[in-house]
Amino acid sequence: MITIRRAIYEDIPLIMAFIDEYWKKGHILARDREFFEWQYVDDSGVNVYIGIDEESQTIYGIEGVIKYNRSDNPDASCGMWKTIKSENPLLGMDIDDFLWRDLNARYACSAGLTNKAIKIHQLQGRSPLTMDHYYMLGDKSDYCIADIHKKVIKEVKDTGCHLAPIHSVEEMKQVISEETLLSYVLSKDYEYIRKRYFEHPVYRYDVWKIYSDRKETESVIITREEEVNGNKACKIIDFYGNVNDLGEIGFSLRRLIEENDYEYIDIYSFGVPTELYEKAGFIKLKVDDVNIIPNYFHPFEQRNVSISLMEPGIDGIRIFRGDGDQDRPC
Repeated sequence: MITIRRAIYEDIPLIMAFIDEYWKKGHILARDREFFEWQYVDDSGVNVYIGIDEESQTIYGIEGVIKYNRSDNPDASCGMWKTIKSENPLLGMDIDDFLWRDLNARYACSAGLTNKAIKIHQLQGRSPLTMDHYYMLGDKSDYCIADIHKKVIKEVKDTGCHLAPIHSVEEMKQVISEETLLSYVLSKDYEYIRKRYFEHPVYRYDVWKIYSDRKETESVIITREEEVNGNKACKIIDFYGNVNDLGEIGFSLRRLIEENDYEYIDIYSFGVPTELYEKAGFIKLKVDDVNIIPNYFHPFEQRNVSISLMEPGIDGIRIFRGDGDQDRPC
């Protein structure tokens, strides 16, 4: 008989073995215990829910959850949702139902859904969509990471908005207070920010404040550099603050491209108006685009990638590449 429950610490080897066999062989969450615990273990326990035959110690399904704050009803994102054939054909939905009852989440939205996860969500009456993908090319004669057949570089005006590095959570708090951070949808506390971007065990993130002489600094953008055979690109991973500032930083991003010899800067998001990206000089990548702006680097795959999610049904929600477990090693 299959029991559905929150995992305990002793279940971690079984969960990692399940990921290795049924999700992806050699996946970082299957081979690296330290990284698994970084992502899914906190002071409250293991943030993975399982369907398990207790007698045989066989796992038939898992669903992981990333909590954005430490409140009694946190905002959250789910990932690693997988079931295998068992006595319960609705095990995936049952694990999901149990998770949300137990977690008592306020808002939840997950990006990067598999086709099977999309089908389960559709059975629950939800509609799928894809995140918007925008890019800004560097002016190069040849591209090695990207595959460019139609080169378009927009002129952007210097709006007076600039980027300056932030080196710690304490510095970021000078830009965005924790009260302001928690007022967002989705709301994240600084414990999450510290762990996610300042203390990541594998990746190095660059955190920038957006400032100008015209107004008070109130926004932060987070980026990460990728390199393939000496060629570099930059991903915008996350953003906090006044979303209108995204339309003001095109000139500074162009300078960042030139100073670091990037082939491009790109960004995935949901809930950000197109006109802001257009103002900043970004190009929207179409589904059937002739250009290729890769998303996978470990291993590197020169192809376009659509990131799927379900219609959130939450007013004011903004989702970026860094939400959930989208920007993590493979």
